[in-house]
Amino acid sequence: MWHDLYLSSVLKPDDAYARAHLLPHLFDALTAHALMLEAQQVPHAAQAVQLLRTLRREPFPPYDPRTEDVFFTLDRSLAAREAGAAGALRTALSRNDLDMTLYRLSAREHLLGAVWRLMMLRRVLLDLAEREVATVIVAYTHHQPAQPTTLAHYLAGLENVLARDTERLFGALGRVNLSPMGAVALGGSSFSINRQLTSDLLAFDRPVENTYDAVSTSDWQVELAGTVTVAATTLSRGVHDLLFWASRGLIALEDGLVQGSSVMPQKRNPVALEHARARFSRAIGSAQSVTLCAHNVPFGDVNDPGTDMQPPLHSMWQDFGEGADLLSAALVNPSVNRAAWLREAQEGEAAVTELADALARQERRGFREAHTAVKRLLADLHASGRPLSSATPDDLAVVGVALPAAELRAALDPAAFVARRTTLGGPAPEVMRQALNAARQRLQDDFEQHTQVVRRFADARTHLAGGDTEAGSSAGGSPARQL
Repeated sequence: MWHDLYLSSVLKPDDAYARAHLLPHLFDALTAHALMLEAQQVPHAAQAVQLLRTLRREPFPPYDPRTEDVFFTLDRSLAAREAGAAGALRTALSRNDLDMTLYRLSAREHLLGAVWRLMMLRRVLLDLAEREVATVIVAYTHHQPAQPTTLAHYLAGLENVLARDTERLFGALGRVNLSPMGAVALGGSSFSINRQLTSDLLAFDRPVENTYDAVSTSDWQVELAGTVTVAATTLSRGVHDLLFWASRGLIALEDGLVQGSSVMPQKRNPVALEHARARFSRAIGSAQSVTLCAHNVPFGDVNDPGTDMQPPLHSMWQDFGEGADLLSAALVNPSVNRAAWLREAQEGEAAVTELADALARQERRGFREAHTAVKRLLADLHASGRPLSSATPDDLAVVGVALPAAELRAALDPAAFVARRTTLGGPAPEVMRQALNAARQRLQDDFEQHTQVVRRFADARTHLAGGDTEAGSSAGGSPARQL
């Protein structure tokens, strides 16, 4: 029997995690291995395939503290029914290559789930941006009002970053989706096996080419942690802005996403955003745990970057997904106080850059001199307690520049400021509509790529479970959000 402490702190929690999250992958990997052995004419391998497909449909045996893990639990079930089949399955198989295979199979599903959530959030952002193309807001830099732009411009910028995060996750999938099966303990096998066939059956892109690498590496898990950290950090920054706007009454969430106060009747706390921010912080914390599990570990050790890394990875995916879902819900139908946003832009000094631009064009002295003149104008207005909106051509004359009254008014109009920004990536409505159309197409391409990958993985599982779909086929029904 196991030591009580080792049983309670290691074996029992690991068994519980595997039962909750890895059993489908265990059956997938072992069935693919058995099919490969059958193709290599290993005796009793065909019986192992059939027994695995049968056991897959039955309740998994209950936990037994005398059995080390779920693999040996299944191994004993096989041996009880057909010892020859159980023996065949152990040919050229170690828990080292098997476990690393399960972790990769699990990771690719979680990764696709994260991609799905990012794509859905991007769709929500684009939907809202299309409604707010003409909504003038004041953008801030250094926590100070900077320039007028539009809410659509901000949202499209955030979507741009999430599109790159989506691309990063798809790129990581190519490094996750490699098969360790056949590496055995680390040195391969003296049996005649076909690692490429096993890889194909599991819908991996190819086998990990070095058997030592196959069972020892953790780079792909650390890469996933880094990629999620990048996306969670971006989303946390977006939530910061949303909370700032909500605190000033510029946006408000739907009733089901806010909470009141037991003391203050007026409160409408945007708690969905606060919980989303906390989820992203927790995801980043779990990602750091993943990195530290792999830090300072010998290349041959498998527990730190293997079994012990799975719970923080699972927490990372769960928290990131919940945060993205909460943020999506918050942005589906928020109330936007367009009048208040425009009033801030009109009454403040955010549009003053355009005044400097207009003076540079009018005076033909260059922007440097125009910038200096506008700073002097602002100093004079501040000294007399007047807002920028009250400036006149006479005020400009005092600082040595001239601009007709109509052009002065136009230069200080935040909507005109936005309309003049027609260069690539600018906030002018016609430019933004083109950019949003391009973003829609990019998002559609990502949805199609996601659909193809999900179908490929789902078809492989159907085949391994005994269905009719051939492994690697791209045909099939509608893709699920996750496999």
